[in-house]
Amino acid sequence: MLKREDVISAYIDLLGRPPESDVAIAGHQQAHSEVASLIAAIRESQEFKQKHLVSQASTPQITRAEVISAYKAILHRPPESEDTIRRNMLAHSDVASLEAALKCSEEHQQIQTFSSKRKIKFDQIEAEVAAIARLAREDPAGATYAKALNDFWLEIPSPGFAPHSEEYRQWVMYTYTAISNRSGYHTSSEETDYDLETYVKRPVPYLGGNAQAIGDMLMAIGHVIRAMDLHPESKVLELGFGWGNTTVQLAMAGYQVTGIDIAPNFVEMVRRRLVGLDLTADLKAGSFFDVEAIDQQFDAVLFFECFHHCDDHVRLLKALPNILKPGGKLVLAGETINNALPYPWGINPDSQAIYCIREFGWLELSFREDYLLGLLEELGWYIEKHNFLNAMGVTYVATRKDA
Repeated sequence: MLKREDVISAYIDLLGRPPESDVAIAGHQQAHSEVASLIAAIRESQEFKQKHLVSQASTPQITRAEVISAYKAILHRPPESEDTIRRNMLAHSDVASLEAALKCSEEHQQIQTFSSKRKIKFDQIEAEVAAIARLAREDPAGATYAKALNDFWLEIPSPGFAPHSEEYRQWVMYTYTAISNRSGYHTSSEETDYDLETYVKRPVPYLGGNAQAIGDMLMAIGHVIRAMDLHPESKVLELGFGWGNTTVQLAMAGYQVTGIDIAPNFVEMVRRRLVGLDLTADLKAGSFFDVEAIDQQFDAVLFFECFHHCDDHVRLLKALPNILKPGGKLVLAGETINNALPYPWGINPDSQAIYCIREFGWLELSFREDYLLGLLEELGWYIEKHNFLNAMGVTYVATRKDA
């Protein structure tokens, strides 16, 4: 059966739009056993023929190099795979047709997130954050507060340093101190104070009662577990597990879960959640860099919406091969990837991130995909990208080249 993302990609490549509905996607998954069959069916459709005025027989193919160039120009990244390149070569008679299809994709719309927002300067941060904080106190579930969290983009000029250099990292941390109005970054800033009894029963996002947030979280966790594709009883290390929603699902799936989180109260809260379900996991308080002292190996190391809180991600990535079994997987899920960043990686300039940095002292980073995937490849990883645009972004599953 075809993967869901294969159907969506074929539609975007050939028709310039996603499928009409989940029902349509399921129908294609049942009807076609391979991508080539689906492509042939779409090319025979009236919609495709109307979009391409010349006949299939006389339609010249664009070249592989042209497909790669168009992806880099429009999406700021290379195509996911050779299969994606082949589908585009079959689907488009010229580069203009491919570029038009890419511009209609949901991924391209996401890239425009920052560029379409209201721009602010550093001297406007205090007033903007104060306005959001006031709305958070008055009506935290209201539409006005939600809109304010996604209203602006802080203009941060790109530095002139190499992105892997210590000078670049120092620039990032200096930018953090300027935004946070603090003397520097401390991991203790990532801790959150809350009523333990309340959140054991209804952790975030359940307590807020927002149907979209709850649905997105559940779909994203399901997508991650499917993308990980682990055998029963696999050993998983989850770093930065926070509210423990992923931890609980992994334990329910029968995996042997070890978890490390910076906040002792999160460790206690998730431990109580597991006990209530008669489940177990080895949880402890600590930092990302505890992995440098771990003397066991895992089938997978998982970061779910937390890798972007690491103040030295290069150091962390270099430590992970030592704790992975041969063929083990590094999983980066729901991370703040945005190809509209004016720099390879650094402080996330989005309004919600700026609010969290100033109000709580959290470290909120963002990455361009070409930088992150290039870094992983340079450090010896093969990367498989699993698109999931319905909820919290894509999932990257990486394995060692030397495994």
